[in-house]
Amino acid sequence: MGHSNRLMRWAVIASAAIVAILLLTLRALCPDADRVESEQYAVYSAYIEPNLTGESHDLGDRSGLVVIQENTINRRGYGSLFSSTRHVKANIPQLRGSVLFELFITNLLDERLERRFHLSAKYELGTQQEINLYPFEQFTRRFPDSYGYLTFSRVAFNRDLTKAFFYTEHICGLCGEGKYVFMRKVNGNWVVERTASTWIS
Repeated sequence: MGHSNRLMRWAVIASAAIVAILLLTLRALCPDADRVESEQYAVYSAYIEPNLTGESHDLGDRSGLVVIQENTINRRGYGSLFSSTRHVKANIPQLRGSVLFELFITNLLDERLERRFHLSAKYELGTQQEINLYPFEQFTRRFPDSYGYLTFSRVAFNRDLTKAFFYTEHICGLCGEGKYVFMRKVNGNWVVERTASTWIS
């Protein structure tokens, strides 16, 4: 009995040490939180803006309204996508494991987005209750001239904030898509480098 208790105690100590090392490593690899906050909205905006063409499968129209779900997707919202890690790495070979890990960690809890997007179109942040009205007439009355709505995970960055990675969905009735997006900062501007779709209709 004493031997098994000692083994159990050592197992607990070893597990705690491993967790502590992982947390310290993660903290060392994470970029500055204040800079992340401002860059996150720059990333979202740079992803949305070029896709406001008014085409049926794009994200909206510059003369219309862009609707963004105000709460980010958390691990419950995209938990089934953990199994798509292999697919993502195959389609985005530039993606480092540390950034993928950061995506999962940073999205353990959702975040309420603020009105800090920089878009040429009007936009509104929709509450979960308002988003749940889609695709019914109440949604159209609440958000006229919209192309459905967008959801985002929080953005994962590399340490020097030159690479960004997130998950997004565009729900637009008969059309829609969910995908991972990998972006890179080029000459001070965020540009989409690769995407990996998880579903499309």
